Order: sequence, then structure tokens, then C-alpha cells
Amino acid sequence: MESAEGRYTGFAMALHWVMAIMIFCLFMIGWNMVDLPRGSERTFYFALHKSLGLTVVALVIVRVIWRLYHPPPPYHSSLAGWRLSFARCAHYLLYFLMFLQPLSGYLSSSFSGYSTRIFGLPLPQWGWRDPPVNEFFTEVHVASSVLFLTVIVIHILAALLHAFSQEN
Repeated sequence: MESAEGRYTGFAMALHWVMAIMIFCLFMIGWNMVDLPRGSERTFYFALHKSLGLTVVALVIVRVIWRLYHPPPPYHSSLAGWRLSFARCAHYLLYFLMFLQPLSGYLSSSFSGYSTRIFGLPLPQWGWRDPPVNEFFTEVHVASSVLFLTVIVIHILAALLHAFSQEN
């Protein structure tokens, strides 16, 4: 995480880690909440998952705006050819998935017949109760979560490789 002087700004790094922790929590909640029996505990975790997911969208928007005015540092000079292309592609894919995940979840919720709230405040529904449409967006949400997790693991491995292969 580096800036024009070779390092990312403190704000960019803080935003990165806050979002990383939130996304990790979203994965943990998301994969466990679906196995809970119907009831208040399941409802609580679904509401928390939706609220955190929508908060991540807001943070992604802040992050994109921040990057427009504070460009990231250039990739390390040792990163060339296919590795540079792969790194760029992975970063674009991470941003795309940070939008797709909450959007597909919100649309799934909108077509489920259940209300969508962010920390208790109701949000407009973008649809109506429609099981086939709900199922489609649910499948997009689940499938893209697997891709998202895969790209995150690759991102972590690349960061570790970079951290341990560079001289400080």
C-alpha cells in the first residue's frame, strides 16, 4: 500500500483495513446465517449482514473518490509483463466485486418480499416479491462471493510475496 512518495496515505490504509475487516465479517456472517433456523437470531444476522454490506458500499464510494484525488503509487518496478497485467486486473476485479456483492444482495432482498434496512432505517425496495428474480440475484450473490473470496486470497498471497521478497 504505497503513495506518490511510495506509500499510500494514512487515510487510504485505514480505509483499506476497516473494509477488509468488514468484508471478512460479512463472509463469516453470510455463510453462517443461512444455516440458522428461522427466528429472531437468524433475522438479527440477516439484518446485520445487510447493514454491514450497505456500509461497505458507502466506503467503496468514498474509497473510489479518494483514489481519484489521491492516486495510488505506481506498481513496483520489478512487476512487469503478465504479472503487472494480472495485478491490475485483480485490483479492478476487487473493486467490481465490492460493488457487485452488495448490489446483488440488495436486489435479492428487494425481490424477496422482506424489507431492507440499514441499522434499522428502512430503504426503498427496488422490486416486489418475485421468487425467480430473487433466486437469480441470490445465485449471483453467492457465486460472486466465491469469486470475491478467491481474488481476496490471491491479493493476500501477492501482498505477502511482495512484503517478503522486497528489501526494506
